[in-house]
Amino acid sequence: MKIVHIRQEKLSERIPIADSFAGDGYRQGPGGQLPDVDIDFQSDRRQEVKEYLERRYNTDGRQQVFSAGTLTTLKMKAVLKDVSRVHRVPVSVVNYITAIFGDDNMTWADLFKLAATNKKVRDFILRYPKVIEDIRPLLGQPRSGSVHASAIIITPKQQDGEPMECFDYTPIKKVDDLLISELDGYSIDEVGLLKNDCLGIKELSKIQAVIDICNREYGAGLSFGGIVRSGLDDEKTFRILSEGYTQNVFQFSSAGMTRFLQDMRPQCIGDLIAAGALYRPATLDSGSAEKYLLCRREEVAPVYLWGTYDALKNTYGVLVFQEQLAQMAREVGGFSLAEGVRLLKLISKKKIDVIRAMKEKFMTGAAAKGCPKEDAEHIWEMIEAGGGYLFNASHATAYAVTSYVGAYLKANYPTAFYTVALQWADDKEIPLLMSEMELCSKARIVPPEINTSRQVFFTDYRTDEIFWSLGRIKQLGAKAVSCIVEEREKNGPYNSIEHFIHRIFRYKLKKYAYWDDPDNAEESVRVPVNARHVRNMILAGCFDKVEGIGTVAERYGLLARAATELGFTLSAKDFPEEMIGQHYFWSRQQIAVSGIGSVDYRRIFEASEARTLVKGKASYMSLHDVLDPASDGRRAAVCATVTELSEHTYKDRATGERKRFVKLTLQQNNDVAEMVCWSETCETHREKISALKDRIVIVSGMVKYSDYSGTNNLQSTKSTIIHIV
Repeated sequence: MKIVHIRQEKLSERIPIADSFAGDGYRQGPGGQLPDVDIDFQSDRRQEVKEYLERRYNTDGRQQVFSAGTLTTLKMKAVLKDVSRVHRVPVSVVNYITAIFGDDNMTWADLFKLAATNKKVRDFILRYPKVIEDIRPLLGQPRSGSVHASAIIITPKQQDGEPMECFDYTPIKKVDDLLISELDGYSIDEVGLLKNDCLGIKELSKIQAVIDICNREYGAGLSFGGIVRSGLDDEKTFRILSEGYTQNVFQFSSAGMTRFLQDMRPQCIGDLIAAGALYRPATLDSGSAEKYLLCRREEVAPVYLWGTYDALKNTYGVLVFQEQLAQMAREVGGFSLAEGVRLLKLISKKKIDVIRAMKEKFMTGAAAKGCPKEDAEHIWEMIEAGGGYLFNASHATAYAVTSYVGAYLKANYPTAFYTVALQWADDKEIPLLMSEMELCSKARIVPPEINTSRQVFFTDYRTDEIFWSLGRIKQLGAKAVSCIVEEREKNGPYNSIEHFIHRIFRYKLKKYAYWDDPDNAEESVRVPVNARHVRNMILAGCFDKVEGIGTVAERYGLLARAATELGFTLSAKDFPEEMIGQHYFWSRQQIAVSGIGSVDYRRIFEASEARTLVKGKASYMSLHDVLDPASDGRRAAVCATVTELSEHTYKDRATGERKRFVKLTLQQNNDVAEMVCWSETCETHREKISALKDRIVIVSGMVKYSDYSGTNNLQSTKSTIIHIV
């Protein structure tokens, strides 16, 4: 595409648009620098955009398009290690000291502040003063160069009537046939070139995949732009966000953000824009997010300082966006919008001397406009404090609109949404998606089925059943799945386990010694399916429907028949006689090989001797109930599988000594929660805790809300019991 003509037209009527500030803030000249142009594309099509730009602007044999470079700077840990190596300081000593540093962005002054409270660091400084002196001039210096993940620069074709190439504007190097600037992004700005951030994000690819399914299966006629232009006011969309069903929604899926949205109860796109800008570490620490929520819920009346109402009226008197800062500087301090933008950049880059000079101008301008000195001081403090962390409103808007589109698809086409979400999800995300799916939609995950399932999740949109992926069964690779599916599509469905083995193994004239008997190279090429694959598919439930299996324990008979066909008998070691009839044994086998399965944990608890131990001390609760905010403060007994175990330490405030505690990740089918075993429990149950990984346990404790994770967890008490099933 090439633009050959531009015509300007004036509209006869005003068109309302989202919050907008017009002026010369982002123009060359008084504003100083051009802005970055940030555009996000589908991750699977970003390369197409780059190729288009190269075709469009690299014309007449001249090179105009290149990628921006980045510079990795020396931080405290790296520079200390490099300089210590020169001075022959033992590596073990240096590694010990750098492990103490909590923040790698430490300054020279921060190092000495740490030394004042940490004897090891203080001793290191006194023992190696030359090392400490030499690192000072090196901190922050460039160490290595690389290519920016998204930034593309397009240079003008001519300047002052002379034809120009990109090499005439800035030094450029060539790495692997890719042109990269020697200057980083900040320096590119100073040269006066326009930087285009063309970022590929997977969220847009996922949204487009959902839209394609909706149009194909439901005839919905959807498009991203169409959803955005429909008003951004769908009631179902805001309801699911307010109720906390945020899994796999762009920006909103973390536990903390979910709780924030539940507190906010958004009702319009403006609320989502504010949520994206407010839920950030610095904003949370400053109290701005809490103040916004209180005003949003009408628990506290907003307060506006002199002259700030127009800038802050949409955010209840809270400074949230960079554009608000520039507007306040203009309307209170008499700055031009360009000066407001420059002030914002100076504050973010901590240019202290220039900022002080601009403060004097701001105070003078505010006095000239009639602003009381006390209010002007407070407004400047707001500006100076917020300039370092405020979010750009246009970015927040683009992100919020993307989040809205994803939530809209989730609310109105949940089966299509969850199908794509599962296809992109990693192993840790799947249980959370499955748990949420059961609560807020008709879509259901069902075990893999040999005559329906494919390499990826496959959905029957008539029944809203999402069939588990064959590719997620342990050891069943893409070639094996392809072989099974191709045979099924070519010669029809399989009607029994024997029928399956005879068809798949017909070119492999071999009898196996046992499940793990390996194939030789020729056999693997001829038929990529082996005995272990058959075993895992049976345990995963692939043959339950075709064989009419009623309970999971009946899979033992299928395994025996398959083993006979393959040339061996089952081992009592793998399938102990006392476990063959246990429901949870087979459910755990299914979960182990495929990631899907359902264990009846309540049934295990009721049959356990631990039930009598907790009687009168705690009541049985599912993990879903534990996570319910209403359960905060209750004593609970839980039966679950320990999927992760990690050991940590903390400093006791009373004694100052380091104490040990353990975090357990508990899983009940699709629900996951955390349990914290404090030091006293760790000492009492030391041997049991060390053996908990991947075991079914019954534990008791107190349900408490965790500010750290933004959700409820289970915490041990003096009377906590830990019983391994």
